[in-house]
Parts: sequence; structure tokens; C-alpha cells
Amino acid sequence: MSACRGQNGRPTALTMRVSPGAMNGFRRAAMTDTDTLDRSYVRAQQAQADAALPDRSAWVEAHAGSGKTKVLIDRVARLLLRRDGGRPGAAPDTILCVTYTKAAANEMLGRLFRTLGSWSVANDEELRAELARLEHRDPGSYEPSDLDAARALFAQALETPGGLRIETIHAFCARILRRFPLEARVSPGFTEIEDREADELWSHAMRDEILSAADTDPDALAALSEAGGGLGAAAILAALRSVATDLTGRDPDELKSQVKDALDAPDESAADLVENAMGCDLPRADIQAIVSLLSGETSLKKTDADLMDKLVDCLSTCPAEDRFDTYCSLFLTQAGDWKKSNPYTKAIGDLCTEAAALYQMKDGDGSEAFRIRNLLERLKARRAYETTAALIDIGLPVLSGYASGKRARAALDFDDLIERTKRLLTAPGIAEWVLYKLDGGLNHILLDEAQDTSPSQWVLINALVTEFRAGMGAERAVDPRTQFTVGDKKQSIYSFQGADPERFLQEKQAFIAAEESRHGQANLPDMTMSFRSTPEVLGFVDAVFNQDSFAGDPFSDMPPDEADELRHVARRGNEAGRVDLWPITPHTEEEEGDPWDAPLDHISESSPRNRLAKKIAAEIRRMVDEGEPVWRKGEPQGARPEDFLILVRKRGALFNALIRALKDERLPVAGADRLVLLDHIGVQDCLNLIRFALFPSDDLTLAEILRGPFCGLIDDDNHLFPLAHGRKGESLWDRLQAATDPVFDPARAFCEDLLAHRDLPAFDFLSRALTLRREDRLSGWDRLIQRLGEPARDPVSALIDRALGYDMGEAASLQLFLAEIESDTSQLKRDLAEANGEIRVMTVHGAKGLQAPIVILPDTTGAEKADTNGLFMLDGGIPVYSKRASEDPPVIAARRLARQTAQARESRRLLYVALTRAEDRLIIAGAHHGAKTGAGYSDTSWYALCRQGMLSLTGGADAEEGEILTYGEIQPAVAPASTAQEGRAPAPAWTRQPAPGTGPTPRIRAPSRLLTDTAPVSKPFGPARAAALKRGKLIHTLLQYLPELAPDAREAAARTWLTRHAELEESARAEILSVTLGALNAPDFGHVFAPGGRSEAAIVGEIDTASGPTIINGRVDRLLVSEAQVLIIDYKTDRPAPARVEDVDASYIAQMAAYAHILSDTWPGRAVRAGLLYTDGPVLFELPASLLQNSLKRLAGRL
Repeated sequence: MSACRGQNGRPTALTMRVSPGAMNGFRRAAMTDTDTLDRSYVRAQQAQADAALPDRSAWVEAHAGSGKTKVLIDRVARLLLRRDGGRPGAAPDTILCVTYTKAAANEMLGRLFRTLGSWSVANDEELRAELARLEHRDPGSYEPSDLDAARALFAQALETPGGLRIETIHAFCARILRRFPLEARVSPGFTEIEDREADELWSHAMRDEILSAADTDPDALAALSEAGGGLGAAAILAALRSVATDLTGRDPDELKSQVKDALDAPDESAADLVENAMGCDLPRADIQAIVSLLSGETSLKKTDADLMDKLVDCLSTCPAEDRFDTYCSLFLTQAGDWKKSNPYTKAIGDLCTEAAALYQMKDGDGSEAFRIRNLLERLKARRAYETTAALIDIGLPVLSGYASGKRARAALDFDDLIERTKRLLTAPGIAEWVLYKLDGGLNHILLDEAQDTSPSQWVLINALVTEFRAGMGAERAVDPRTQFTVGDKKQSIYSFQGADPERFLQEKQAFIAAEESRHGQANLPDMTMSFRSTPEVLGFVDAVFNQDSFAGDPFSDMPPDEADELRHVARRGNEAGRVDLWPITPHTEEEEGDPWDAPLDHISESSPRNRLAKKIAAEIRRMVDEGEPVWRKGEPQGARPEDFLILVRKRGALFNALIRALKDERLPVAGADRLVLLDHIGVQDCLNLIRFALFPSDDLTLAEILRGPFCGLIDDDNHLFPLAHGRKGESLWDRLQAATDPVFDPARAFCEDLLAHRDLPAFDFLSRALTLRREDRLSGWDRLIQRLGEPARDPVSALIDRALGYDMGEAASLQLFLAEIESDTSQLKRDLAEANGEIRVMTVHGAKGLQAPIVILPDTTGAEKADTNGLFMLDGGIPVYSKRASEDPPVIAARRLARQTAQARESRRLLYVALTRAEDRLIIAGAHHGAKTGAGYSDTSWYALCRQGMLSLTGGADAEEGEILTYGEIQPAVAPASTAQEGRAPAPAWTRQPAPGTGPTPRIRAPSRLLTDTAPVSKPFGPARAAALKRGKLIHTLLQYLPELAPDAREAAARTWLTRHAELEESARAEILSVTLGALNAPDFGHVFAPGGRSEAAIVGEIDTASGPTIINGRVDRLLVSEAQVLIIDYKTDRPAPARVEDVDASYIAQMAAYAHILSDTWPGRAVRAGLLYTDGPVLFELPASLLQNSLKRLAGRL
């Protein structure tokens, strides 16, 4: 039938091939054969019920969309519920649920709390029905006490110390290590560093070692740089980071010896092997005889002429390496493969017996062919060894430096968390004790997304599960301990993080064997019914991954006779779906080439990728405008932008083109799911504010600010040109200050405010610029979002978060913060789990766990790219680096082939994940890939797999390449859905005006800022200031808690507590202890630390000022209340202490005056005395009442 696609760029002349009558028959069968559907649903419910049984371990392989998260929640809920006979359920803190991502853990925790929360407020009838559905019991069997116990679970879960243990494997490891720091040999107060900080540490370690190697080991550095190609040594060293746990601390000489043995590398260097090959081992006399004979021939064929020329070169005095390459070309193709024909013609072979004896290859090897064949294998082994040895010599110190950097910060990265916990749970003599302690408080383990569990993580899980089967209560018949594992090998797509589907299958077999030995059979519920997708989508998925097409399992290396046939069962049997396979978007004759100076990621407007992006955007616009139906709660409704999910394999030119094309169609789009902060224009706009504040004479920066969202002077002719033209040496800032046109007044005031506050830390500076409302009542945030859209909020918020974290570091200055951000290339991950009224464009990896009514796959035509990682880990943790396949020694060649095979399978698993994100519809498209005259897609591409599957469903074996192939019914349009951006009236002006006041509103002030409206500007936050703050905090903490102890117990307690701060020098700890005990034991201060006093007492109250009431919210270090008086003391660790009370800082006196005033109202009739105890001395100043009163008067004048 003809495919009319409107006027938005979709072709109208393409032919659409719809699946024949069998499709309509399928629809009728699905609508009428409700018995079959009901039976499948009953089986699915039974499988879910079996998986949720609280007293049986279970291993569940669940298809995409089969409700595994629901089963996990149901199982946890059933574990918590009371059991038969009134026995209590599992305590919340005895359940551990490990999932793969924080987002998944938060989702599961939220769903569980919603379930328990609904129980807590449900009436008896509702609760009985809900519990009966969950436990498959008669509603009447529940006693009132059972209902009360269920209602109490919500409070029990909330009150569980540390919360419910639904967490990632890394969070679990961090908790275990913090519980057993000494046994794990980690700092008790360790921190977990994020990827950005880990990247920074790695870069520093790598830079330091490369600079050192340039002086101490230039040959090794040169070898690495040559192997790394254009990216240099850093590219190869980066590969070591993923195996840091295997190599850190290894002896380099021993490791190189192991590498040499593993490769069977010769002792001679590669240069010596080549030199000998072209020197003493070369049969010069025979070669000279061949050259002489050939030179005497008057007419030589090209093959024989080439032989003669190359042999002449071999006998020359050129460098041995060059002559060897020429000589090898007699035997090897340009691709590096061994030739199948002789390097001479038959006539010359018959005439010259020496040529046949040396260079025969067609019917057995001649002597030289045999020698070179063996030599090349030895050379490959030797060159691999030499590159690996250089990598070890430079790489191990990099790993050591990286580890040292983490130790200096008492930090662990994610790999450390796993490795340290694995060692803790498997170390002889230690593991038994740790597992014994864990064994008493852990009864149920639930492992989610098990297919993504790495081998190291399996070691952790198995250590806990093994203790289940051998530890205390292992054989108890009532309320047994259980293991629940759920996963799907078809969705294992994180091999770059160590995931291995083959290990998942091995662990399943181990589980089955253990359960059969204990119970006679294993609980293996089969969850094949999908509650997500329509039958058409699932039928297409089954067709694409038909086992016969791959001669076995398409997802793993399971033997063909053991692989299960992929078969999904759709719950949504009566809701129509559809799959479209678009034709390849081809090249065009008018397609222009890229200019010579185009950016590397530039794609021309007429390129296939760019045109495909525009075609997809136009089709989405049409579907939204014309009311293309999607299913919502069983009813067809018009598609909205949030119903679309566009998935690509990687972020690149097509990814960016799609976002740009969607914006051109004025469609709401969420933007990139990952981005580098510096790549976002909103972040650059904010950084320009810092650049200007630091250097106002930077004309380009100021021009960008003026044209940007904060100033909005976008008319070049009337705004920038009058300012910039004819300056004659003046800066643009000079001209802006002198401008008399009122249009420049807001911009000038804004820039003046930036300069006035450039001494603030980065967080305060940016927060002020973004939150300060100007004369039009718009804040900086308002202006940014108006200009750049809602997607700008996340990256700018991330910049603000970075500024806040940076200000807590060692040097809180704008200049240093700017330098750090400008050198940062780490990625910001944006959470696009919720559509929020926008089209989502993201990678398939990022979409794991998500779904959408309409999924579009435009990135399908390319073949799986070969893995460029040349690092291979052999058994025993032996590293070998081989740059490319043509250079692989035999032991590496086999492993590279296995890696490529595994990558092909993972590519299919990635396609499975992409296809199964679709609820209602799938659209598969692709831009032309490869030679212009070719089919446009690789034979191993996703497009080829999808086309083959589509043809098997539609019976279109004769389909032409230009057709749109469709599987499913074309549904009539419905009323278009209104979108969030369309038809929305602008907010009225009153929303930007301040609400009318009802009287003076009390201001809230920090006591330390009573004498100033802004925070005091300190010197850059260097090491000295950081150490002083640390010292003061520790002394304050000791003075807070030690007075509660008996005097003779204080010193021992303080020493013990200070030893936990291992980052301090012993002398620093001793000085802190001495100062603290000196203050506590001073005879004149006994009344300060007398029993009955309160430490860290909160003081909140109101004081009257000239500008109105002001609320003070603070804490005083020591408060003592008696019948006659109130005494307040604040500790000060300043050094040196003032000599007289008149020399005390005025802000300290103002703070104590405010406290005294508030307490005098709290305890009328009692004298309020205030004092400052300086630990340097120590010395106690009692502040005279007159001094306090004068300070209050000063406050009244200032406020």
C-alpha cells in the first residue's frame, strides 16, 4: 500500500509492505482465544508466586518486562509478614537486597515503602484482600493480630537502624568495610571517591611517572608511545587501570619473567632477531644466484620482476629493519596474512631450482618460507614481550602512585571496595570471624540483575551464601535462610564492568546442585510472560533472535542442544502493536564533501545521518500532530512527546544531530543523557561570569556575557556594535561603564555586582548571580531557562554542586576553581528515568530498565567495532599487550578471537535490550554505512538482523531495499494529545512580584554574622587554615563530651578517640590533648565544667533592632543554669589569645550579647553572665555587662 507521510520530510513515494493476512488472523486469534491467554496468565502468576515464596530459595531467569522488580518487592514483603502459626516474619535488618545501580535500589525501596505504607492505613477489608493476593491465601484466614502486624511493618522498616538494606553491591561493601576496618586493613574513616576524583588521581600518577620515565627509562617510554600511536603512552597505561587490583604491588622483574614464559618469547631482542635474519641467517649465495638468473632474462612477468627487485633490496646495505619488511612482503599480503601462491611464476620455478627450494609456498614451504614463518612467530612473541615489559616498567609505578594518592586521602574507589571486601571474606583466619559475625544478622539475600555481576562480586555473594549453608541455623526447618537470584543472560551488557553471562550460567548450575542436595529439587520459576510489550513487538524480537539463524544460542556459548528457544508470551494480547523497518537513508548525488577545516565530529547537512535525524524528527512531529495512537490503561490515545524513546549505540554525530533536529521541529527534548560540563553552553555562560570577575578587560568574555542569557543584548547592530566600535584602546568594560543609553544600565549594574563580589568563594559567587532578582524580578536562573530551556538546569546545578564541594577543599578561590573546571573532562550523568513531557535520546546502556510506548532505533547499520584494547590478562594475572591482530602471538590470537566472539554476542544482547524497551511500537532505521555503492549496512549489523527477522514474519523474501516493512496493523488516528509546551499560556506578571507583606518579617541571622550582611572573606583556604579548623573542631568536640566523664577517665578516653584521626601527626594529637586537658583541669574553670551543665545548647530567639525584629539561631558551647544565675561560655581556639577583654574580636562580643539578651527573656529574674574561654593559655574572660549592653546598642545601629 502507499505510505503517505505528510509534508514534514518523510518520503511519500516509498512502498510499505504490511504483513499479509496472517497478521490479521493472529489478531483475531489473540482476541478470541482468551482461554490460551488466561492459561498463560495463570502460569505467569504461579511462577511469580513461586519466586516470592519466603521459605524457599529461588533462581529466576526473567524475560524483559516480565515483572521481576514486582517479584522482588513481593518477596521482601512476604519475608517481613508473619508466618503460619503466628510466627514473626523476618526482621528488616536480616534482609539484604543487592541490585546493580543506585537508581534501581531507590526505585525498589520506594515501591516497597509505598506497599508497606498503604498497608499501614488500609482498613481491614482492603488489607485482607491485599495480603490474600500477595500470599495466595483465603482473606478470611487472617486474624486481627495478623493485620496489626502487617500495619506495623511500615514503622518497623522506617525505624530499622541504617534503614532497609536495599543497596548496590558497592554500598554493601562499604558498609562491611566500615564495620570491620581493622580486619580489612582500611582506614576506619575512609571515603569513597567518585569517578571524577579517581580520574584526577590517575592523571596525576600517570603524568608524574611519564615525566620520570622520560629521564630514567626513555627506551621503555618510547616503546609505549610507539605502541600507543597518536594517543601515546597514556592510551596504553589507561588500560592498566581496569586491572589495577591484579597488578598493584607485584614485583616487576618477576612479572616480566612470567610474561616471557607465557609467550615463550626468545631471549634475543626483536632487533637482534631481525638483524640475524637479514645477516648471518640469510642465504646470500642462493639469493645472489636467483638474482643473477632473473637479471639475465630479457622478459620477466610482473611477479618475477617483483621477486628480483625485493631480493636485490635484501642484499643492499639499507637498515636491517627496512630490508626485513621488504623480504617479508614476499610471503605476506598487505593485511599480514600468509600468501597462498608462490612469489614467482611456474616458468621461473622450473628454470630456477633455488627459487623453488627457498620460496615455495603453494605445495609446502621452501626453506626460507619455513624459516620466515617460524621467525615471524618468534618475533611476534618477542615484540609482545618487549611492549609488555615497557608497560610493566612504567605502568606498575603508575599503579603504585595511584594507590598512594588514594591512601593519602584515606579513599577507596569502586574497584577497591569490591576487592577489599572479597579479600576480607576469603582471607584465612579472618574470613571465618567476619562471616561468623555477619552470619548472626543476615538471613535472606536477594540478588537483582545477577547477569551483570562480575566474577569478583560473585566471590562475595558466594562467601555469604556458603556461610548460609554451613553457619548457625543452616539446617533449621522453620523459617530457613534463603537465597533469591533473578537475572536474564540476554540482558548482560556490561562486560566493560566485568559482567560475564557465562559465569551467570555457571552460578545457576551451582545453585541447582546445592538445592538438589539439600531439598531434592531446585526452585526455578520460569517467567516468560511480558507485561510490557504488545504481541507484535515480542513476535518480532523472537523472530530476530531465532535460534536456527545463529546455529545455537545467540546470546552465550551454551551448546546448541542445551540452549532454550527464545519465546515471549504477551499479556497484552488484545492491544495492537506495530514494528516498522524503514529503508536505509542513502547518500545523495548533491551531497557536499566536508571542508578541509571542518571539526572532526562535523556532519554535512546533506549527509545520510543528518537527513535521517531530520526524517525521524519530522515523523515524530507528524505522529504527535495527527494523533498516532498509543495505549494508556487499555485505551488508545494520541502520542505525546514523552512517549518517544530514541536509542543509539553511542553518543556521536548522529546523537547530536537527532537532538538538534528535534529542537528544530520545536519538539521538547530532554537533551543528552551524559555530558561534559564544559560542553554545555549554560555552564560556559556561568564560567564567563567568573572569567569577567577575575579579568574585566577580557573583551571577548564580556561580549559573550552581554549577548548571553544574563544580559540579553542580542541585537548586534544596536547593542554590541555601538559599544565595540571605535574604542581606540579602551576595553569593552570601559565603554560599558561610560555608556549613557539606558538600554545598557541593567547589564552595567549586573557586571558591577559581579566585580563587587569577586572575593566570594565560587559557590557563593555563582549562587548570588543565579538567585539575585534584578529590576524586572527575574533571577539568573529564570534568564538561563528562558534562553536555553529546562535541559540547562541539570548541568548548571552540577556546576553549583562542584563549586560547593570545591569551597570545602583547600583553596576556595575563583581562579583555582575555574582552572579545575576548565581541565575537567569527566561526564555528568543525567537521570532520564522519567520522561517529564520530553522526548528522550540516550544510549541503549543508559536505557537499561526504562521503557516507552514508541522506541526508535536509528543507529543500526554499522558493524560491531573491533575492540581496540590490546591488553590481555592471562591465567595467573599475567598481562600481555598486543596492539593488533596481525601482531598477536598464538596465545593472544586465540584470546582475541574469543574476545571478538564474546563482543558479537554482547552486541546481540544489546540489541535485545533495545528492542524490548518498546511497549507498543518499534521503528528501526539506519543511515547508509560503508561504500556508496553497497547495500548501506554491514552483514553483521543490527539492521541486517532486524531485516532478516522482519522478512521471516512478513513473507517478504522478495522485498526490495527501498520498501518500508511493517509487522502489525495500522491503527486509525485518534485525537491529538495536548503537549506540555503547546498551548500553555505565559505566567501572569504578578507571579514575578513579591507577595504583599503583612508587617515586618523577622530576619534570620547567624550569630557570627551580626555585624555584617555577608560572610567574612578569608584568605584562600590553604593547608594551614584547614589544619587550624580541624584542630579547633577536635578541641570543641573533646570539650563537649569529656565533662560528662569522671575526671580520671577523661585522658584515656581522649587518647583513644584521637587515635582514630590517623591523618594527624602524633605531635598534633599530643598538643590537642594537652590543650584540652589543660582547660578541663584548670582550677579556676571548675565551675564551667561542673556537673549539670549542657554542651552545645541551642539558642533561638528574637532581638529588636532598628530595622525590625531579627531571629537569632545558634549554639553556645556550654550552658549552666542555677537558681540565681545563667552562665554561658563559648570556647575559642584562636592563637594567640587576646591579652585583655578589650582586645576580644567585636563579632564574638556581639554574638554573646545576643545570646545573653535572649536568655534574659527566657529566665527573667536571673542574672545572665557570659564568658569566652580561650584554650590558648588557657584564659577565661568574663564579659562585663556594660560591654554586652554597648554591643547590643551597636547592633541596633547597624541592623
